[in-house]
Amino acid sequence: MAAVFYTPRRSMRGIFFMYAYASQLFLTGVRMCEQTRLEAGGVTGAAAGKCSEGAQLDGAPHVMTTKVPPSSSALMHRVFVYGSLKRAQPNYPLMTDSNNGKAELLATATTVQKYPLVIATQHNIPFLLNLPGQGHRVHGELYRVDEKMLKYLDWFENIPTMYQRTVVELEINELEDVVDEELSPGNITEASVYSTTTYQPDWPSLPAYQSYDSNGDHGLKFVLRKDRH
Repeated sequence: MAAVFYTPRRSMRGIFFMYAYASQLFLTGVRMCEQTRLEAGGVTGAAAGKCSEGAQLDGAPHVMTTKVPPSSSALMHRVFVYGSLKRAQPNYPLMTDSNNGKAELLATATTVQKYPLVIATQHNIPFLLNLPGQGHRVHGELYRVDEKMLKYLDWFENIPTMYQRTVVELEINELEDVVDEELSPGNITEASVYSTTTYQPDWPSLPAYQSYDSNGDHGLKFVLRKDRH
């Protein structure tokens, strides 16, 4: 009778210890999974749920991880500038201001097609009219910019009202110090450019330039925004 009496108690005690051990394994797996999530930069939502499910009770916690995609700030874009944002021009400091983002000068370049580069409005602003085949092949600078700088330039160029960001084909002239293995003098590449289709009817008849200089012989000195009334 004594054996019969104590057997259930031993069984219940064994079940209790097995449950406690299993719970400890589960919590350990969850903690390891959470540490992995933090080291990977953070996995949330459904991925976090899978991670918790991955803490298997098989004697050794099994941790599932999700590869974190690169952030948008790591993405780079090529932008061709032809006007006041070039070196030695009035708005060039905006390209070097880290508060606006990152911009690296890759090369000087020339548009493959001809475009009218004109100076218009009372503030003497350079515009590249989106009229391929007219004007001249335009000289400018090719930059590699991050997502933050691209958004800043979109705001600064007042797209889509004043300018529109379109794609242009370029011939590379001279490379700068920043290495880009895809570029070499004479080859053809593509980049974004801020050209416009929202121009006044008389603008196509204005003088067209191959290269813009605010201090050029045209006498149309660029007026900074802070100086406009």
